[in-house]
Amino acid sequence: MHKLKLTLMLLIASLMLGLLGCTSLPAANTVKLKVMTHDKENRYFNNQYGDMFHAQNDSIKIELIRPKSIKLEKTAPNYVQALQQSIEQEQLDVLQLSIYDYKLLSAAGFLLDLDPLVARDQYNIETIFPSITSLLREQGGGKLYGFAPTFQRQVIFYNMDLFDQYGIEPPHDGMTWQELIGLAGQFPTGGDEQSRIYGGFTSFGLNKENPLDELGVRIGLSMGLKAVNLDTMQVTMDTEGWKQAYEQAQAALSTNALHKGGFNTDEDFNEQQPFAMGRQAMLIAEEPSWAYSVLDYIKSGKSGVKPFRVGMVVGPADPSNREITRDLNLNNDYVYAIRANSSNVGAAWELLKFMQGDEVAGKLARRPDNGIPSRMGQTSDFYGINLDGFYHLTSVPPSNYYDDPNDNIITDEFKEKYGEIIYRELTQVEESRKSLDDALQTIQRDAQAALNEEVLARKVNGENGDLKPDNGLTTDMTINWDDFKTVPFK
Repeated sequence: MHKLKLTLMLLIASLMLGLLGCTSLPAANTVKLKVMTHDKENRYFNNQYGDMFHAQNDSIKIELIRPKSIKLEKTAPNYVQALQQSIEQEQLDVLQLSIYDYKLLSAAGFLLDLDPLVARDQYNIETIFPSITSLLREQGGGKLYGFAPTFQRQVIFYNMDLFDQYGIEPPHDGMTWQELIGLAGQFPTGGDEQSRIYGGFTSFGLNKENPLDELGVRIGLSMGLKAVNLDTMQVTMDTEGWKQAYEQAQAALSTNALHKGGFNTDEDFNEQQPFAMGRQAMLIAEEPSWAYSVLDYIKSGKSGVKPFRVGMVVGPADPSNREITRDLNLNNDYVYAIRANSSNVGAAWELLKFMQGDEVAGKLARRPDNGIPSRMGQTSDFYGINLDGFYHLTSVPPSNYYDDPNDNIITDEFKEKYGEIIYRELTQVEESRKSLDDALQTIQRDAQAALNEEVLARKVNGENGDLKPDNGLTTDMTINWDDFKTVPFK
């Protein structure tokens, strides 16, 4: 009997050891999911999504692959075919795409339509920021081919304490440039540059060499204006819209309420920013990654100024529709899609659902340095700013100054000549040597001549075989930013 018990105990022990050994082996149904990345060191994807996903999914293993197509030049001929070939060669399942590549690959039928999967799983896309979903459908020809878990948009931070101190009504969502300029003009303008208060709006001040152009362009783009119409190949500067934009800029500069200076590499980064030093009422910030470092500085007290309360609103709004801001930006963010003929659609869909889910959004919301989570309903207590503000109003992509979003038609040579013309003419306006009307007429005439010259040169070179046809398929793989997206999530 004693011998039988001993045998049974040894048998049970060996079975337990066997089971323990089995847990260290990969499951028989483990799926290897090949995910496209632009990051050489894979830190961005893993910090944002990969580490969390692996911790919860033993049966799906992600392999990050940086395909050869990353190195393609934006003007490479047959770009789409080369991109597709590179992706197929690596047999990638999940694609990390710029918004432009997303548009091109969806049009080529290379991406999987997600709508049937959304309907099958009753996956909630209603709490994704509608502006993002609308953009992805628009770029996808009416269908949803991917998710963009993060995005950027322009917001206006304001110093609540300064508004209280001077008894001025603070800004609100949907204000136009003209209204914001009027608000900035209510602050005192006396004192020297090192101690005075400014109404707004930029970080280091408008470029003091040509502030009229910088502010005029900002106002014009918020109105949806462009400098060139590609459909007609006509310069569009001598128009009522641009005249109105520059007149508003002139009026704003005449109040002396706006800081002019620009960034100086020889001076302390933060001390050059009046808003960070508590001396500027409003700050227009384009990207959270930078803006939050400014808020950190304010909170730290390193400025020698008592930390102040910061509020946030969205704007400036399009004066023709106050419910719209032209600031939706995915240039530094990615769209994630599934290759249409992937053999691992199930696993790829699980990854996309997770990346666009509440748990990831909740983590990103705590401090959206690497983009604002597109999944709404998250809370963030960083510096007392309510994250809900980022989702107010409808956000559409900013107007493209040259009407050339893929940057493959308007040449660098023309841009250089155009810049010289703008600088020459608007400097004369600022120095009261020329009227704005005369300057805009001259810009129109001289810039159109420069554009005609470039169009003719391209035609001649093309006929001589010096230019390779792009067939309308060239685009830009945004890679410079990717190599710097390596700061771990805080």
